[in-house]
Amino acid sequence: MFQGKIKADFMKLITDAIEILVDEAKIKIKEDGIYGRMVDPAHVGMIDFKIEKDAFDEYKFESEEEIAFDLEKLSGILKIAGSNDTVEIKYEKEGRLIVGFSNITKRIGLLDASEMPDTKVPSLELQAEIVVPTEQMHRIIKAAEGISDHIILEGGKDYFEMRAEGDNDSVELKIPKEELISIKCEEKVKSMFPIDYLGDMIKIAKEASPEIKINLGNNYPVKLSFEASGGVIKIVYLLAPRIESD
Repeated sequence: MFQGKIKADFMKLITDAIEILVDEAKIKIKEDGIYGRMVDPAHVGMIDFKIEKDAFDEYKFESEEEIAFDLEKLSGILKIAGSNDTVEIKYEKEGRLIVGFSNITKRIGLLDASEMPDTKVPSLELQAEIVVPTEQMHRIIKAAEGISDHIILEGGKDYFEMRAEGDNDSVELKIPKEELISIKCEEKVKSMFPIDYLGDMIKIAKEASPEIKINLGNNYPVKLSFEASGGVIKIVYLLAPRIESD
């Protein structure tokens, strides 16, 4: 059995963050919080998140559970909730997730979690760690839309750069070390990524946090990490690169 009460905005953030990649979610309810890790059907993007116990106003836990459900059914009811609403979530071993607020209750039938594969985080050695203002990344991605389907992320000892290049047009953002929140990058690193996936991820990050940590290598996946609500919600995205042809 599990029962928790949490701000509606917290749940909306998590469902929005997952829904950009998958339609179905599998989560683990543990003593210290709720965990989830999913990869999109094309195996291009992955999300790894945790909602800590402290994010909840109330958290009643009896035993570890693993459940799966249709995200649209959960996000649909959350769209009705106001930003000041508190959502009550219950799971009892009856095959349903019960979500309620403001005298509204929805019972969501669960999926068979055993039929959904576990997602493993790949082992990556990414040379650069750069913390960037989220707003700046969001702006350059908006500016790059319509120019190219892909965007290049590049880091050096004293800068971070994003650029998109089309047949006739280009756009770039170059942030010097002094304007970055932090940077650890001993040598130049560069990878290219699909702008639609990256744009969706940055949009979620912008709603959650003023800064985002980027771990970057050469033609490796990028790791995007950010926290929300004082650190009680942690979200990590991994995005596979597009390898540039010679």
